[in-house]
Amino acid sequence: MKLTKATSLLALITLPLLAFADVEFIEPRAGSTVKSGDILTAYWKDSGDLPSLLELHEYDLFLCAGGPEIEYSEELALLVPNGLFDKGNSVSFQIRSDLGSEYPDAYFLKMTSRGTNNMTLVNYSERFSVTGMTGTFSELVQYGLLLAANDTAKYHQELKLRKRQVATAIIPAKDVYNVPYPQQTRGLTKYAPMGKRPATTITAKSGPPQFPTSAFEVAHTFLPIPTWQTTLTASRTWTTSGMENPATPAPHPKDDMQIYLRRWADDE
Repeated sequence: MKLTKATSLLALITLPLLAFADVEFIEPRAGSTVKSGDILTAYWKDSGDLPSLLELHEYDLFLCAGGPEIEYSEELALLVPNGLFDKGNSVSFQIRSDLGSEYPDAYFLKMTSRGTNNMTLVNYSERFSVTGMTGTFSELVQYGLLLAANDTAKYHQELKLRKRQVATAIIPAKDVYNVPYPQQTRGLTKYAPMGKRPATTITAKSGPPQFPTSAFEVAHTFLPIPTWQTTLTASRTWTTSGMENPATPAPHPKDDMQIYLRRWADDE
């Protein structure tokens, strides 16, 4: 699947994150179909590239859906948390029917592996279909699926039909980081905007906030457990430079301040 650029982008955002092809998925196969609610098993092998599976200790396995790049995709569920490579090159899980909708080759697996020396790697399976799904995709995932469909000839005719089913308010990937937190209601990842450039002067008064405050509602009952596990911040596009301060250092404090500081001096 075409997630090379996505893996590179994620490697820059979440350090130390590498994209070596150490884990090669065997199952699910490209274009295969599975059924939600069934016990499914993913199989993988050592691809032969470094680092080897022997250097990896544990992994998290996610179910994902979306387009050909990670910025147009979304983590739908954490299928296997803290899995151990020592237990073999396969793991079983179930896919809940409410995680998404039925769409050809919309789904794929994401494995985040951890090894020695704080090494972290990300690998993806091929795309597959899931039947019996009753949920819906977010607008971001729907837009990504259109990109994936447009990227393959066999989906060219279906693309025209899918366009009528996609919600009108589609969010381009570059604007995902600007969506207010309260409106980010799906997935395991939230997105934060890029930090703004600091001011060039220091004032005696407090400066205005860089971003508007978020609206909120007071909870009168217990809220559901949050699903978000990660926040990604947009990469900084501006740079800073520094220079030596040529001003003469301030003299040592005298008079009242000197008496005040003497209170905290160690007794001789």
